[in-house]
Amino acid sequence: MGMITKVHRWGRPALFLVLLLGNLGTTGCDDPNDPKTWAKKLDSLRTRKEALDNLARMEPEKARVALPQLRALFEETKDPNHLRAIARLQDSSTEDLFVAQLAYDSDDFENALVAAGFLGDMKAKSATAALAKAVDKTLPIKSRANQVRLAAIKALAHIGDPAATPSLTKVLTTSADEQDFLLNKTAALALAEIKDPAAIPALLQGLFMTGRGSNVFQECRLALVRIGAPSVAPLVALLTGKNEDVNKMAKALKFDEYSPGVVPWKAAWVLGDLRAEQSVSALLAILERPKAGPEHAEALLSLGKIGTPKAVDALLDVLRDGKRDWQLRAAASSGLFMAGATRAVPALFEVAKSGYVTIDGEKASNLRASAAVDFARLAGKDQYDAFKELFEKETEAQGVFGEALDRMQVARECDADLACYGKALSDPSPARAEKAAIAIGLSGDASKGIPLLLAALKPVKTLQQDHFVAHHAMLLALARLAQAPCKECTTKLEEQIEADRSAVRLPGAVQQLGESQVTLALIENRK
Repeated sequence: MGMITKVHRWGRPALFLVLLLGNLGTTGCDDPNDPKTWAKKLDSLRTRKEALDNLARMEPEKARVALPQLRALFEETKDPNHLRAIARLQDSSTEDLFVAQLAYDSDDFENALVAAGFLGDMKAKSATAALAKAVDKTLPIKSRANQVRLAAIKALAHIGDPAATPSLTKVLTTSADEQDFLLNKTAALALAEIKDPAAIPALLQGLFMTGRGSNVFQECRLALVRIGAPSVAPLVALLTGKNEDVNKMAKALKFDEYSPGVVPWKAAWVLGDLRAEQSVSALLAILERPKAGPEHAEALLSLGKIGTPKAVDALLDVLRDGKRDWQLRAAASSGLFMAGATRAVPALFEVAKSGYVTIDGEKASNLRASAAVDFARLAGKDQYDAFKELFEKETEAQGVFGEALDRMQVARECDADLACYGKALSDPSPARAEKAAIAIGLSGDASKGIPLLLAALKPVKTLQQDHFVAHHAMLLALARLAQAPCKECTTKLEEQIEADRSAVRLPGAVQQLGESQVTLALIENRK
């Protein structure tokens, strides 16, 4: 009994020590923070989900140790969730695996969808051909597998390889009767990212494409501006009726009947966006042709954006011509403002004072009101007293003249002080804030003016709609001042654009987003 008692007395601690050492050894082998612990548990159905969850919690660099086991698992299961687990590791050695998944059909497309997203994120240029093939696939309009085509288009945009241009232009120019029109929009945006001049013919057609109550004008406009100088000559040909593809489209779709003047109108618009000095003569020639729609007014606005001496002279001639349609004279007035043509201030004052017109047999002040606003946008402190006297005598357009006087008061208060104008950018009055932006743009002082403008730019969703006019004036001023590469402008505008994408349902927000994108493209194109 004594011997048994002795063994019993020492047996419990000895057994406890053995168990403790055994547990420590097991814990060392199955460290939950070690990816190898979970990699070896992927084979078992019982432990697979836990293993995948734990690998997903790790940083990709650390979890890549498990890549061979994850790849083997996917090859066995073809489960999209297992492919996502591999995609999360962002390992370029797996690109071949993802390219192989781009073969899909209407019933089996989940892995292709994951693959397209991964290859785009990795900017895998080697996948361009396979992604383009995925884009080219013909599917029923309502097939859910069209998600793959959209994802592949977005991936090609990220990759930026011009080899994708043929597939993207084909999608862009395909009728909405044959595919979801979202594909057209996404393809146009992808072409804007790639900036391949070979896409210009398709983009010119895209300016006029519509589908299901929507269009791709803004997307194609942006792409043409981002491509830059190579777009100008084809746009001039479009403006002057020399684009055969668009002419055929216009005839087939009866543009002359349903939207007269639409072709030169949109061509003039984009030439103005590009500030294309070589298009001035062609724009002037449009004014000599019979007016079909809004193309004359757009040509005048574009001449203002371009702002060469020849363009300003033409705008002044139209403004002063009492035989012209008053609306065209008003467009010329706006063009002079866009040109920053301070030499037009006396002419604008005279029209604001005595430019009465006849509308439906009645004497009207519509043109006077337009000229008063544009005068106040351009005039300085020295013209304040004369305009105040004019305002005090005004009886027919007091509200508009009052807002014009608000602008003039900013000029009176700030004169040539940019810091003063910078403070006025945040004024509650849209008219005063707009005047401040214009004055900063006209100062020509990029080193002081650009920081003031960038500091004042706010996301569109934070603005009241009546402040959009001031926001637009800031963008015009930025485009005027940033005549050389401007990294801080690019950064701010990219942030602005990203924020404004979420506000596109607000009235007028899409237009403001478009202006921000075009301004960024203009600045990026400057060398």
